[in-house]
This record gives sequence, structure tokens and C-alpha cells, in this order.
Amino acid sequence: MTAPLRLGQANPETPVVRDQPLEVTADRQEFDLLRRLFNAIGNVFLRFKEAELTADRIQTDIDAQILVAEGNVTITRGDQVLQGDRLEYNLRLDQGSLTNARGVVNTARVDRDLNLILSPDALPPSTLPGLGQQQTATEAAATETFDRLRFEADRLEFDGRRWFATNLRITNDPFNPPELEARAQQAIAEPLGGADDETLLKVRRGRVVFDQRVALPIVLRQFVVGRPYEILPFEFGYDERDRGGLFLLYRYRAINTPKTQVTFLPSIYLERIISNNFNFFDANSYGGAIEVGHRFTSQTRLRSYGFLNTLDPSDWPRTSRAGIDLFHNLDARNLLTLSAIYRQRVFNRSLGEQEISSSFGGTLSGTALPLTQGLVLNYLVGGQYVTAASDDPSLPPKPSLGRLQAAASLNWAMPLWRGTPLPPTQTQGLRYSPRPVQPFLEFYTQLGGAANYYTNGSTQPALVAGAGFRGQVGHFSRNWLDYTGFDLGFTQTLSEPSSPFIFDRITDFSVLNVGLLQQIYGPLRVGTQMKINVDTGRIFDTDIIVEYSRRTYGVIFRYNLDNRLGAILFRINGFNWRGNADPFSSPGRGTVTDGVIRSN
Repeated sequence: MTAPLRLGQANPETPVVRDQPLEVTADRQEFDLLRRLFNAIGNVFLRFKEAELTADRIQTDIDAQILVAEGNVTITRGDQVLQGDRLEYNLRLDQGSLTNARGVVNTARVDRDLNLILSPDALPPSTLPGLGQQQTATEAAATETFDRLRFEADRLEFDGRRWFATNLRITNDPFNPPELEARAQQAIAEPLGGADDETLLKVRRGRVVFDQRVALPIVLRQFVVGRPYEILPFEFGYDERDRGGLFLLYRYRAINTPKTQVTFLPSIYLERIISNNFNFFDANSYGGAIEVGHRFTSQTRLRSYGFLNTLDPSDWPRTSRAGIDLFHNLDARNLLTLSAIYRQRVFNRSLGEQEISSSFGGTLSGTALPLTQGLVLNYLVGGQYVTAASDDPSLPPKPSLGRLQAAASLNWAMPLWRGTPLPPTQTQGLRYSPRPVQPFLEFYTQLGGAANYYTNGSTQPALVAGAGFRGQVGHFSRNWLDYTGFDLGFTQTLSEPSSPFIFDRITDFSVLNVGLLQQIYGPLRVGTQMKINVDTGRIFDTDIIVEYSRRTYGVIFRYNLDNRLGAILFRINGFNWRGNADPFSSPGRGTVTDGVIRSN
């Protein structure tokens, strides 16, 4: 039986609720004229303000405009699915509560979908099951990006656009029991307002639980849903050159708005303290950094940083580092960059780490511009005024010269074989990986060139050709040796090492690139990546990698033998957490390959 229920007037067939009809379908519908109660019993389906409600039975007080739904209650709005045992909802005040609440939330749309005041345009229907329902392989595949989070709460209350949860549990795992959960004794979600429809989530006594056993407290008390956050504010790392070895860093996000982010990073240099007889009052035992980002428009953004190696001001001129970049995206693949740098670290292959004392200028670059199937073009043109070390006897030890550069490369990849990934289930394709591993083998080639011109009249042209194979075998599902990733390639450079600077000089002409990542047991993988100068036999740029990988989270230890940099990196899928900072990708570091500088 289907009928529109309109509340608020004497005749139940004509009144309205805040100008919105309640469309009801049920096995049986009853109306008590004396007490003005409407009852729908059996397979009840109700639609109101773009939301759909199903339950075993619904009772509505016409005059008080209070709706009570009981038995297998499910509310669907857009990509959000809420379930519970009993729903009480005041239609006039837009207030209510849901007991034993559970469901699925799409973090990218949570504020818009769950805002019952807002009438969204053409909200898509949700196809995700609630917590506790069995998922098919297709449904599990839909959750592999972990944008959709399952949750449970003893009680969920809402008041206008605010939501209150008691004993909240959220997981990014589509399976039970979840291998990762975020728990909070209390949580409040409320909109921030503005054009971005952002939601502020406040938690009390929050913690992250791994495998139902290990719990870590959530230090941050509030989050903005949709903005990226580091997983842990404390980070351990190893930087022998700038920080004396092992250090501990605290990341404090002082400003975090949609357009502006300001982060302070005070650091304690643990190895310096130990080597200095535990002198905690030495200014060289501490340092810090600041990172500032600002987005002017959707295409233009600014990034800057400053780094202090010590708290001793007398050492700042020779130990501090700083830089500022202004980026403007011409389109999705072409980028204009203006930069100013003070003491940047760059790694130039077998020459090791070098330093640019200062530089300012700009580049125009294009990345992965498609030409034909499998063939892409990369290019870079630009110019800088650079001060850096030189061993040219006709120049000062640190000359300042103009430097013009142009580079282009054609890259082509040809698939040789594609395997079939396992089904995205808990015991197969998603056992240790956030998405099913697809075995493959491909052949790749590179052909490119670069040219540098310096204002002292020097030039450094280069022609580069390379080829190799990369792929992966196994599915990372069984306990032993069920995954091997590899990369084996060779590049040949034709050039004369004629740069007046040391930092961009070409000295490696025949280079073999070797990479291997191997599962040992369960979620544990180890690997290495290195380059070998075939002419001299020297091995350089060697990374050692140890990874503990799960479908919802992971921990990676990485150490570079040449840079003498190490880091412990964390990954948690979903929750808008991007992991902790990686010193290998610091904006104060860059790499030089065949005379071309590429900043991180």
C-alpha cells in the first residue's frame, strides 16, 4: 500500500511537514483519528527530503510531528547508510536519536549527505551494506579505496546539522573483525560553514586499535573531515648530515584552513645528546623547521619552508636552509614554477650529496603528456641564477652564474603479460594489500636529451637512452614468498662533463638500475633499490626497505646508504590521513639526473 502522508493539518491526506511530503509504503497503514497517530507496519519504506527510511514499523504523531521507527531501521541518503534499532525524530525541530547505530559513511560527502536541512541535487543512491551485513566480492571491491568507513555507536543523536555519538567505533576495514579501528568515548560532528561543506569532528578519549589488541591514543582532539592529517605528530628519523643522526620531531599544525597551512616542527637531536654526554642544555641538541603553504586559486599555490640546524644563532648563516616556491598549473600536466632557495641539498648520483648555496629562477615543465598509446612526453625548460661550489680553476670556489636548461624525454611502456588478480576478499586479494595485486611484466624504454648553458660560456649537452623490464609476480596472499616486485633497467648517457658547477655535473654514463621487493612471511616484505655505474663498478643511491603491510595500514622502514637518511613511515588508508613526513621527499632536498635538477 502506497500513500503520501502530509502532516500538520486536520485532514491527514493534505497536510505537509515543512513543505515536504512523507511518502510511505508498507504492508499495512493505520490512522488513529482520535489520537492523531499514523502507523505503518511491515516492510515500511519512507522517503523524506532525499532520504530513504526502511523499518519494520513506524509511528508518527501528527500534531507533535514526531516520528518513531523500530526494527531493522535503515536510513540512506546519498552515499551514507545508517542503521539502528530505534529512531526517534522530531520533524519540526530536525532533532532525533538512533540507538545501536551502525552503518557506512563516505567521508568525501558526509556533510552534504547527512545535512537533512539541505536538499542536495540528484544525490546518487547508496549501494553499500551496513555494518554486520555480508559483503559480496563486488561490494568489497567498491570499498578498496577505503573512502567509505563503517561505524558503530551506542547512541547517535543529531540536532540540526550537529551529530553526537557515544562510544563511537570507526573502521576502514570492510571485513570483520576489523584489523584497525578508531574509537572514541564521545564524538561530535558539526559543519564549519563556507563553500567547501567541511565538517569538524571532535573526539574525547580517542584511540586507534590495531588487530583488536594494540591501542595507541589519538593525540589530536579534532579533525576536519576531508583535509589530510599526519597519522602521528611525533616522528623518528635519521639524518646524519643535518641532524647528527637519530632525531625526534614533533609536528604542530598551527594553522590549517582550506587555503592556508602553517606547520611548526621542533626537533630533538637524540644522537647529538648521547654523543655529548647527555648534555640537554646544548643549543646544538635542538633545532626546528616551519612549513607554510597557501592556495591563492585552484591553479596557483605557494609553498615555503625554513630549517634551523641548531638553536645557536651564530651558526644559522652556515647551517640554516630555506626556500619558497610559487606553482601555477597551466592545466593538469603543465606546471609553471618560480623558486628561490637558500642552501638546498641535492643528490647527484655517484657524486653523492652536493649543496646549492643559493638559487632563484623558474621552470616550465610537463609530465606524462600522452602522444600515442603507451608513449608519453616529459619536458622541462627554465633558468636560474645559481651560486654553488666549483672546481674550475678559472672561477671562484663558489661562483654565481646564470644557468639555462632544457630537457625532454620520450617514455614508452609495452605490456608483455598481465595476470589475473585474486578476488577482493578477506583471505585472498585483500589479505595483506589495500587492493588486489595484479601480476604483470612490461618492457619500457626512454629516449631523451638535455642541454645546460652557463653565462660563463660553458655548455653541457647530454643524450640519454635506456630500456628495461619491470613487473611483479605472486598475489601477496599466501604466507610464504607470494610476492616479488622487480625492476631491471640500463641507461646510456652521451655527454661531456663540462658544467662549471659540481652539483649538476654528469659523471655516470652507463648505469644499471636494480630493484627488488620480496615477501618473506605474511605481511613482511624486504627490498632494495640501487644503481650501479657499469664503467667503474661503483654502487650508489642504495635504498634498504623493510615493510609491514596490511590492507588497512602499514609501516615502512627506509634507509639510504649514500644520503645517510632513514625514516619510519606509517600508512593508514582512509580517514584522510596521509602518513607522516618523509625526509626523503623534503622540499629542501632535490636530485640531479643527467644535469637536470628535480626538486621533491
